[in-house]
Amino acid sequence: MDNYLKTLLENFGEALHNEVVVQEYLAARDAYANDTDMTGAVSEYNVQRMLLEEQKTSENPDEVLISSMETRVNALYEKIMASESMKNLAVAENKLNELLNEINQTIMSYIVPESSCSGDCHSCHGCH
Repeated sequence: MDNYLKTLLENFGEALHNEVVVQEYLAARDAYANDTDMTGAVSEYNVQRMLLEEQKTSENPDEVLISSMETRVNALYEKIMASESMKNLAVAENKLNELLNEINQTIMSYIVPESSCSGDCHSCHGCH
């Protein structure tokens, strides 16, 4: 990559970092990471899932234990998904992914114009 493109990317990266969607994502990510109740629940969920899988694949699986573990894993999952920090993070991630997909489609339209043809010539950078 030449210096011109590197400079353009650096400028783009700085502008992208200041984009509202990116700032909202970073704030939601930080809030999620600082939610100790949530991070504790996620850690326990991960450990319980691992232990559950081990129990299910053991030579003599204990069905009562498996049932109990499944109940706990499901309760943790519901708690995690119902938390405000997780909900906010999921919304922010979706918005960020939409922005990144739009950026990628725009870049690809310059490289392979026919790959992104929507039939709307007003937004097209190719064909002509």
